[in-house]
Amino acid sequence: MWSGRINQIWQSFAFRLSLWFAGTFTVSAVILFALLYIFLTSFFEQSEREIIQARLKECAAVYEARGLPALNALVHRAEFDQNEGPFFVRVTGPERSVLLLVAPRDWLTEAGAAADSNGIGQNAWLRIPKDDRSEFIIASTQLSDGSILQVGRSINRSETLLGPFLSSFLFVMAPTLLLGLAGGAIFAHRATAPVREIMRTARTIINTGNLAERVPESQAQSELAELARQFNRVLEKNQTLIRAMRESLDNVAHDLRTPLTRLRGSAELALQTDSDAQTREALADCVEESDRVLTMLNTLMDITEAEHGMMRLHRERTSVSELIESVLEVYRLIAEEKRIEIKTGFSGPCYADVDPNRTKQALANLIDNAVKYTPEGGSISVACEQADQSIEVYVRDNGIGIPAEEQPRIWERLYRGDKSRGQRGLGLGLSLVKAVVEAHGGRVTVRSVPGSGSEFTVRLPIGVLTAAGVR
Repeated sequence: MWSGRINQIWQSFAFRLSLWFAGTFTVSAVILFALLYIFLTSFFEQSEREIIQARLKECAAVYEARGLPALNALVHRAEFDQNEGPFFVRVTGPERSVLLLVAPRDWLTEAGAAADSNGIGQNAWLRIPKDDRSEFIIASTQLSDGSILQVGRSINRSETLLGPFLSSFLFVMAPTLLLGLAGGAIFAHRATAPVREIMRTARTIINTGNLAERVPESQAQSELAELARQFNRVLEKNQTLIRAMRESLDNVAHDLRTPLTRLRGSAELALQTDSDAQTREALADCVEESDRVLTMLNTLMDITEAEHGMMRLHRERTSVSELIESVLEVYRLIAEEKRIEIKTGFSGPCYADVDPNRTKQALANLIDNAVKYTPEGGSISVACEQADQSIEVYVRDNGIGIPAEEQPRIWERLYRGDKSRGQRGLGLGLSLVKAVVEAHGGRVTVRSVPGSGSEFTVRLPIGVLTAAGVR
């Protein structure tokens, strides 16, 4: 039990984020201390060397200008050692004979011999350990007459000077690590709050099936806050799609019930009758209703393929005006029966790279709707013209029109407005029109006033075919 709990805590993103934060905080503190320690060590040593170097230059200048007696007088003055002293000063001749020696008592026994054994004059600087806390540091230079001038002093080691600093740092590191862990925990808890809300919302939706559940949003501009907002957008999209799917299934079930009921009734009638004529009539009704069901299912599949970019289009250079004329040849007979006048207005052939069959199918649905919802004695106008890089087709009628609140929904699958319920149809025509036009890279819009008719506008890109015949 405990091992599982520990493993769960270790796998927690917030816990690992806390460790990363604490580790980064601690390592940064150690690196900062190390850099500061190196800087202070270098600073102390450089300061000591500058003091000795200044005395070395002073002594060399006096020796070169006025000789050994003047240098002897200089180093024996009380003010020579007053500020940074006492100093070790020695002048050694070319034969390594000592010409001048001024030093504290401990220098004579320790540093003097050590300086001789390290080769006077061969190194500019000598560091000679004195004890655990201090050391001798000597600078040397060769004078113009070949003599060697050495100046030095006893200093505390940098480790001794910085020892309290190092001890304080080690003493402070324990609370620093705890502070890093506490700060990391607080930071991780606040930073992962949107993630926890997303998990809670997802768990609630899974357990309850309530798609209306949403993640609480904040006005922060962080990535996690944006993730929560986008997660809500995804939930809204999914809820809309599922609602539309349920409505589509309800509509499909409703619209299929009638033809299937008729199909069953016709089949039963055929089984109960002995007349060949009645049997053939019943079978003909069965075929008709079967075709209706198949048409609905095939249209639904075509719309789905188009919406997902899977519809295969066999594009070729086609006159859209000729396609419209071929469609109108069929609907003029129907229009004449309703005494509907059909007017056309084409600015030219209006060539475009389209799939002739699919485009003709979409145009036929628009014209079919116009004829279906235009009352007797009405009129329909179909126009086609070229505008910039697109072909525009207009289908206008003076029929019943579409209410403003229904216009956004007429493109939905199986949607049928209240005024269209009395007309025979599947409720898929405009959905197919929109899917086919958009599959061609075009756009379809509608303008309508109830009682005054509707105007549908289809814009198709002219396009350029390649040698393979695909745009």
